[in-house]
Amino acid sequence: MNSVGRRVLSASAFMLAIVFVAVACFYLFHVSEAVAALVLMLSVMLVGVYGRRFEALATPLVAALCLDYFFIPPVFAITVGDARGWISLFVFLAASTVAANLSTRLRRQRDELIARQLESERLHALSRALLLSNRSEDMRRLLVNKCLEIFEFDEAAMFESETGEYWRSHAEGSISLDDLRRAATKGSIEYPTPGTTIIPVALGNKIFGSLGYRGRELPASSLQALGNTLATGLAQAQAHEAGSRAEAVRRSEELKSVMIDALAHDLKTPLTAIEIAAETLAHSPGVSIAQSADLLQVILQESHGLRKLVDGAIHLSRIDAKRLRLESEPLQVEDVVKASIQSLGERVASHTIQVELQPGLPLIAADSELLVQAFKQLIDNALKYSPAGSVITVAATQADGLVSLSVRDQGQGLTEREQGLVFEKFYRGRFGASGIQGTGMGLSIAKEIAEAHGGSVSVESQFGRGSRFTITLQAVPSLEGAKA
Repeated sequence: MNSVGRRVLSASAFMLAIVFVAVACFYLFHVSEAVAALVLMLSVMLVGVYGRRFEALATPLVAALCLDYFFIPPVFAITVGDARGWISLFVFLAASTVAANLSTRLRRQRDELIARQLESERLHALSRALLLSNRSEDMRRLLVNKCLEIFEFDEAAMFESETGEYWRSHAEGSISLDDLRRAATKGSIEYPTPGTTIIPVALGNKIFGSLGYRGRELPASSLQALGNTLATGLAQAQAHEAGSRAEAVRRSEELKSVMIDALAHDLKTPLTAIEIAAETLAHSPGVSIAQSADLLQVILQESHGLRKLVDGAIHLSRIDAKRLRLESEPLQVEDVVKASIQSLGERVASHTIQVELQPGLPLIAADSELLVQAFKQLIDNALKYSPAGSVITVAATQADGLVSLSVRDQGQGLTEREQGLVFEKFYRGRFGASGIQGTGMGLSIAKEIAEAHGGSVSVESQFGRGSRFTITLQAVPSLEGAKA
């Protein structure tokens, strides 16, 4: 049944109800003309409260006819016998019509207040969702999804002018992106197709974009409030991103400063030693062959130290630029451990290196040079922070398809806070001013290389009792396992 049919049926039902009230007053209650007029007027007012405008206009006429037919002489006739009857009839018709219209107007105002309250509650829910949103989630996607959920739209899409990007609630939406862009440019509400509304997302004179939706209609005041609320959300997201970019720039500058300071400190000592040794060889003719050999050895060692420092900086810059290229191959864990220890040269002579390898370790797929570089950083870190002559344990184990390479030192250990920061670039914690040389790059390099291989690096430490750093990688499946 269409809307016209429903309205005719509803009006007929109200009119029959008025006739029923008149019949009941005449046959059941035997009331007077005045009482009947009051009862019929009350009925007309109820129709005005619960019915539509057409019904509020039609029912006073039906009530007047019923009053004339049943109560105004001559009864049972649609005629009026004297002037008093005409006056009563017209007064009743006028009063009932005014009462019905007033009732209809009051009902409409009540409905508008309820609708306005509902829209206010929805806007409050949207604002609350924005305030409680997690900064890490996509604010634009949240805005679209919350509009769909809170306002019960069938479809929603949003355009942001600053980035030129779109967000849709449905992958295959019917809202035109050109219409969204046009509404954002004009700054006016658009109705491009039946059932589609596009509003500008604006706050004051600044337009942030536009929102298009399909489904239920909203009053003009709610549309403007919705646009303002969404603009607040976009402004909040843009401000947060601008703050993040500023923080990233500040952090980058801070890291550059720390790196320059660290490199300057670590470069000064070997350069000074090389300079003194070279000047002695060049300007001291009485230097013996043994002394010359010692000075050349100093130059060689310090040069190796400088190369190591520069190599670390190069590795870190390659990692930061995401330019690591892995040349993975099956490797024996024992070979990686040996190569890492040997790469440190005479530095390991000041400590006792104890190697503990679990029998039957599987192969690991990794870039040999990079993995040795990463594991060497762990051993070098243990050498720096352990007392001379102490035991440093280098171990390798396997469990659940994973191979773990670990280094345990006898140093001072780390606090819980330091364990959470120790893998950050240039972090040296309370050891920064201890006189122990270092740039804070080693553990960061080890972490990035391990993660580039799909593995991880971790630390276990007890303050005052040393630490254990571990690189964990996937083992290469054995042939028997592959066949099974």
